[in-house]
Amino acid sequence: MKYVFLVILVLAVFISALRIVVAQNQARILFVEIQELENDRNQLNEDWTRLLLEQSTWATDSRVEDIARTKLDMQAPENSGLIVIKQ
Repeated sequence: MKYVFLVILVLAVFISALRIVVAQNQARILFVEIQELENDRNQLNEDWTRLLLEQSTWATDSRVEDIARTKLDMQAPENSGLIVIKQ
């Protein structure tokens, strides 16, 4: 009877230790995945910031006016052609 109890106790300790090892391994895998996702997030934030800067550069008034004058052959209207509407 003592031996059966001892064998059961040893098996329980072994299984418990094995489950701890598996849980630690899973925790390490998840930690690595979190680190990779955080790196991806940081890279996307950098890209987003760079794209916002690029957008603001391409949409400056002077650039739009330059393209309108050179490529589209547009001109500013004469003052006599302007009508001001009051609200």
